[in-house]
Amino acid sequence: MLTFSIAYEQAYSAEAAARMQPIQGAIAEFAGQFSSRFFDSLLDTAEGAPILHALRADELAHLKAREAHHLKLIFAPQLTLAQHQAAAQRVGLAHALVGIELQALVEFFALFVQEVRAEIMPLVASEHRDKVLEIVERRNYVDLQAQAAAYQRVDTELALATAGLDELIQQTANFSDLIRGVMNQVGGIDGDVSAFFARCDASGELQIEVSQGAAGHRYHEAMMTGLVPKISIDPSRPAGQGPGGRAWRSGQIIVSDAWAIEARNKPWQALGKELGFRSSAALPLQDDSGKTIALLSLYSAWPRFFSTLRISTLLNHLQKVLSHAVERLNATPVIPFPLRQTYRAWISQGRVTFLYQPIIDLRSGALRKVEALARVLDDDGRIVPPDRFLPACGNEELFALLELGLAQACADSSVLADESLRVAIALNFPPECIGDPRCERSILHALERCRPSGVGIELELLESHEVHDTDENRNAFLQRLRDAGVRLAEDDLGSGHSSLLRLDKYAFDEVKVDQGLVRGATQRPQRALEFMLYLTRLVHAFDMRVTVEGLEHRGLIEGAVVLGADLGQGYGIARPMPIHEIPAWYRGFRHDVDPHRPKTALGALATYLLWDMQGAAFHHPGTEGSADARRTMEAFIAERGLEKSALAKLLSEHFDAGAAVRSRIRPRVITQLIEVWHEEMRADIQTGAT
Repeated sequence: MLTFSIAYEQAYSAEAAARMQPIQGAIAEFAGQFSSRFFDSLLDTAEGAPILHALRADELAHLKAREAHHLKLIFAPQLTLAQHQAAAQRVGLAHALVGIELQALVEFFALFVQEVRAEIMPLVASEHRDKVLEIVERRNYVDLQAQAAAYQRVDTELALATAGLDELIQQTANFSDLIRGVMNQVGGIDGDVSAFFARCDASGELQIEVSQGAAGHRYHEAMMTGLVPKISIDPSRPAGQGPGGRAWRSGQIIVSDAWAIEARNKPWQALGKELGFRSSAALPLQDDSGKTIALLSLYSAWPRFFSTLRISTLLNHLQKVLSHAVERLNATPVIPFPLRQTYRAWISQGRVTFLYQPIIDLRSGALRKVEALARVLDDDGRIVPPDRFLPACGNEELFALLELGLAQACADSSVLADESLRVAIALNFPPECIGDPRCERSILHALERCRPSGVGIELELLESHEVHDTDENRNAFLQRLRDAGVRLAEDDLGSGHSSLLRLDKYAFDEVKVDQGLVRGATQRPQRALEFMLYLTRLVHAFDMRVTVEGLEHRGLIEGAVVLGADLGQGYGIARPMPIHEIPAWYRGFRHDVDPHRPKTALGALATYLLWDMQGAAFHHPGTEGSADARRTMEAFIAERGLEKSALAKLLSEHFDAGAAVRSRIRPRVITQLIEVWHEEMRADIQTGAT
């Protein structure tokens, strides 16, 4: 190896420089002619033609000149080994990025040495020819070796990028972090890559949600300001005929090898040339049915970059794995990039306030806790609701909100303590924070700060796609918090199958029924009450308390009480309010729901469904269970003055009949109760009541 190294260095010695000096004049002309002949011959090959056809005429001329310059460098008398290796690696990187295969380089250098022997060596004195040829061959080998190292570096970086993308996609359960992380990974690939990620909003317009790279940001800004057209998926628009629109509609990756000269890209080419775009790839991301749900657009400063075998393999892989990830998280609303940046900036600046929504004991009406609800403040101090800013949040923003919420809860706990309201303050807890030491420290510190006021801290674990951690680590983390005195609730039970799995896996003190199920009472009251009924029974079987969210009117409150829920929350009880308004609200609050004397049709329907679920087939007329249900329903009929109604007649028949007849009558009873409820709602709308 030492001899080999010395042989390299000898090709760059003072003696070598002296031997190379006399042929410099001949080399300059020879290098230009050889470069031109080589690229002309490359045009006639299946491998070379696509590469060269992707270039503008001026780019091809520039490429020939650069290649000639590099060939002259090989003969430079004062060239050092380090200088040569660095220059050759730069050239090798360019060759790799435009798709020239290594085998073609080997053939190129073999042909080069052959022509050097034929055209240059005759110009060298015969006694020096062998030495000069030896120097040239060694330098050629150094050049080829350095270029091959550049190829290897590209392959290694792509392998690492692929592994990094796979890990990111597998581990990330937050949509904002997913698309930002993918953009960062893609932007780190050699090739001067710019990118953006886009989805369609409710109106069908493509909205860029994240862009990558200085050129990508400028390109997006130009579309937003109208300097160039926004990319469209509408085939009737000129802007829908570009690579992005065609990819969206076809579901196929569309590669533009010569983006800067292809006619379909004309609306964007002037700016693209300024930004250095030479090739592009549009990746449609699809759901399992094959419907396009997002678009990943990539741009490179290298022509034909995305058609190289290395990159095209990565693109096909990325399309598959990212499609699955985006489909998994695609419920997140579309938020244009500038708005995403604005929301994140406001959170990082601490422009957040908290409102508190009371949560009551549904049996007694006592205030049990308040939930701290984050609200971002815009430039004018107006409140931005969470359904607008939360989808823009990644893990860091969610952690910032948690820290702000804990600090505010501790500060506000004294307001409750001063009014002798020793209740808990509940905060939303993103599952991404489980296992994060920063979160654990912040929570335990807040717990200690709140303890003197007698106000406890509760954490509501938000429904989310599971983060990738072991159940043992997650349970250990949650158990440490419980041991310290933090109560844990699972939020939004029923919003997905994963929430039911979490109920079985992790130790919660309480469960909150998803308000989306409850609010469905407007369209399907029977289904909403049945969800409430069966989920309450399920949670009680695990020896946990049940909180029902979304109780927006008295009927839902009565239904939750009848069905045995423990706690209630919603606009029908109280809207979110500043902490200092809680005491006055509570002093004026009245909760007069009697589960044995429902005053609303939903309360009566809940009574009927509960009786039916508990085994109506075994409750013969006159038994205790049947008699209790009958008295409750008759009390409702009397309360509402419905003694002569079809509902009263059906109920009488139902309670007197056997199981077979009851089964036939049951749907008609439910239909009549729902009709009464609809009448109640219409009356409430007219009077403005809840």
